[in-house]
Amino acid sequence: MAYLSFQREYAERYDWLARQFKDLAFSFYSSFLYYNDYDVLDEMTRDLYRQGMAAFGGIAPTYHIALLGRPTIIWDFHSLLLCLQMMFSFMLTDTDSTLKACKHCNKIFAASRPNAEFCSPQCKNRYNVYKSRGKE
Repeated sequence: MAYLSFQREYAERYDWLARQFKDLAFSFYSSFLYYNDYDVLDEMTRDLYRQGMAAFGGIAPTYHIALLGRPTIIWDFHSLLLCLQMMFSFMLTDTDSTLKACKHCNKIFAASRPNAEFCSPQCKNRYNVYKSRGKE
């Protein structure tokens, strides 16, 4: 069995970590669809998305302020899962996040530019071809 160490006396199995990332991806995609398709969703579907995101929460980490070169927040995570959830929450709520969903294939990707809409040049080309064929 393979383990990922978080602290000196703490480790998690890789298969557990993979499951957590799949859950985070599901949460990201659900929230993306909720805001992207908000106007076309019926109230029952909106409520289902809201319940899914509400179930995502966990125990909040503690923190303290250290007086380093300037006041700095130091987070104290009790587990690797809590650390991942906190980082994911920051990425999900950040308006300038580099995580995007491709306009053509809907895969999640890390954008290299703030205005990127496609995961690859191939997806951009396919999207434009389908779009131009749809006009004819």
